[in-house]
Formats: sequence, structure tokens, C-alpha cells
Amino acid sequence: MNKAIIKFSSVTYALKAKDVITDNGGKAQIRKNPNPKKGEGCGYSLIAVGNISRIISLLDTNKIKYTGYEMVR
Repeated sequence: MNKAIIKFSSVTYALKAKDVITDNGGKAQIRKNPNPKKGEGCGYSLIAVGNISRIISLLDTNKIKYTGYEMVR
């Protein structure tokens, strides 16, 4: 299993993403970024666990906008 932090510009996108991920067998937890950088909007992210390439593909297919992601250990 892989783990990634996926960043969103709003809590609405983060909530939609969590639903899509969990509905498709992945795990995700929403968190607020304490100090969002310029351009990150409200600064919400998901900690996603599972096949990250598949998760990113699901977000793209469902037109859920994310500002970026990074793999974590």
C-alpha cells in the first residue's frame, strides 16, 4: 500500500474526493493544512492510502480538482 497527501483548494473538493476514494476501496482522511501556501485556497488535503495512481485516476475521471500531491512514507 502506498500513502500520499493530496491537496485541494477547498473543503468541498476534499469531501468529494474522500467519498470517491472510499467508495472504490481506498482509505482517506481529511485534514486542514495549518499554513496553506499562496494558491492553495482554504488549504485542505487528504491523506490517501491505497493504489495512488488509481486514486489520482479516479479523481481525474470524476473531475475532482486537486492542486497537487506528494508521496509519503
